[in-house]
Amino acid sequence: MSATEGPYFIGVDVGTSSVRAALVTAGGQLVCSASSAITIWELGQDFYEQSSNDIWEACCSVVRVSLLLFRFNHLILR
Repeated sequence: MSATEGPYFIGVDVGTSSVRAALVTAGGQLVCSASSAITIWELGQDFYEQSSNDIWEACCSVVRVSLLLFRFNHLILR
């Protein structure tokens, strides 16, 4: 299966300091990926806080960028 054939799947990983998305083929071949940093506030010793809105926006952003990269690469590969 080439990178231009479907189906495709997108996975999102929310880590401590960033959100990542990967678009892969059904066979597990990486087609494209994107990442975005998450803001972390250190409010005291061993006390950290993150914004749920920031995390959600990062999730939306990495999925959007991954899909845009896929569309761009797909046009070039044809």
